[in-house]
Amino acid sequence: MTGMTRFTRPRRSTLVALLMLSLGVRLIPFLLLRFDVPIDPGQAFYPWNFSPLLPIGLFGAACYADRRLAFVVPLACYLLGDLGILLITGRPDWAFYGHQPVVYLSVAMVVTSGLLLRTDRSAARVAGAGLLASTAFFLISNFGVWAFGAGTRFPLTSAGLIECYIMGLPYYRNTLISMVVFLPILFSRVSLQAAIPRAGQLAPQRG
Repeated sequence: MTGMTRFTRPRRSTLVALLMLSLGVRLIPFLLLRFDVPIDPGQAFYPWNFSPLLPIGLFGAACYADRRLAFVVPLACYLLGDLGILLITGRPDWAFYGHQPVVYLSVAMVVTSGLLLRTDRSAARVAGAGLLASTAFFLISNFGVWAFGAGTRFPLTSAGLIECYIMGLPYYRNTLISMVVFLPILFSRVSLQAAIPRAGQLAPQRG
């Protein structure tokens, strides 16, 4: 990883590649359903929440000159994923669910955590931001599952909330693994050099 603090607008090809990778990971389990492959988290077949999307949110907040872009990219990817789920499954209740706004808020909080890296991208700072972002996403998104689930799965009691968090621990684990795998790649010097245009490409030259 690197401690440099250079900001830039990312190359369009970089954004597209990251977006397609995250979108593909999001849609894979629903494509597997067409082949009757078990994807229920209790069966531990598909690693739910293992995705580069949240690490990309941290990376964008740390490196993109335009902070708005850091929020737009992961949120747009989530929206495209929800639309893709609807097209693949034909299930509006899977694509658009009660706690969906809370999930989007969780993604935004992950990006906000990445803003802490704009002045220092040392390995320790990146690791800390990854842990903070993963924990924030886990706490906020699972609270949404409990609060907007109408008590059908988890009772709207303190015991139900605790149960919801316990059941969400495998998702939290996979989010942490995602951070461990993808953050070193994204914040490596090679990745930063690939994602950052040369100085002469940052803005048109004026005569």
